[in-house]
Amino acid sequence: MNTESYGTRANMKQLLEFLPLIIFFIVYQMSGTTLSVGDSEYTFDGIYTATIALILTTILQVIIVKLVWGSVEKRLLGVAGAVIIFGGATVLLKDPVFIFWKPTVFNWALAGVSVVWHVMRGKCLFEDLLPDEIEMPKHIWKRVTVASTLHFFIVGAVNLYVAYNFSMDAWVSFKLWSAVLFTLIWAVVIGVIMGPYLKETDSSDDNETTKTF
Repeated sequence: MNTESYGTRANMKQLLEFLPLIIFFIVYQMSGTTLSVGDSEYTFDGIYTATIALILTTILQVIIVKLVWGSVEKRLLGVAGAVIIFGGATVLLKDPVFIFWKPTVFNWALAGVSVVWHVMRGKCLFEDLLPDEIEMPKHIWKRVTVASTLHFFIVGAVNLYVAYNFSMDAWVSFKLWSAVLFTLIWAVVIGVIMGPYLKETDSSDDNETTKTF
C-alpha cells in the first residue's frame, strides 16, 4: 500500500471515530420531532433516542472498521462495550445518569491502565501500541505516560462537572465538541514530547534511502 493510500485510510478511520458522537448530537437535536412511516409514528425522545442512535452507530462503526481494515483495535472495542453497557442501562432504566458516567468511567479506566502498564511492564502503554520504528529514551516514554494519564483523568473529571452542573443540552453539546478539542490538545502535547525523536527517525530513514540509491 503506498503512502498516499495509507494516509487516506488513516484519515477515514479518524473521521469514522467521531461518527457516533455526531449522530448522537444530531438525533438529540431532533427531540420532540415525530416521524411517520405509513401507519406508524415515532417521536424522538431526547437523550433516550439519542442514546439508542449512539449504540447502533457505534456497533456499525465496529463492523465497518472490521470490514475495511481487517481488525478492530482493543480501544475501539472497549469504547463499544462501554457504550452498549452504559447506554443500554440508560435506555432500559430511563435514567441518563449511566450515559453521563460512560465517558468518565472509560477515560479513568484508560488512566488506570496507563499507570499500571508502566509500573508492571516498565514501559509506556503507547510504546507497545505504536510502531517499533519509534525509538525514544525511557524518560521520554515516561513523559508520554504522565501526559496521557493526566489527559484521561481530566477529561473524565470535566465530563462529570459539566453533567452535574449544566443542562442536558449543554452536556450533549459538550460531549461532541470536547471530544474534538481534548483529542486535539492531547495530540499537540504528545507531538511536542515526541516530535524531536520522530524527526530523528524520519531523518535516519531518509539517509538510509539516499545511501540505497
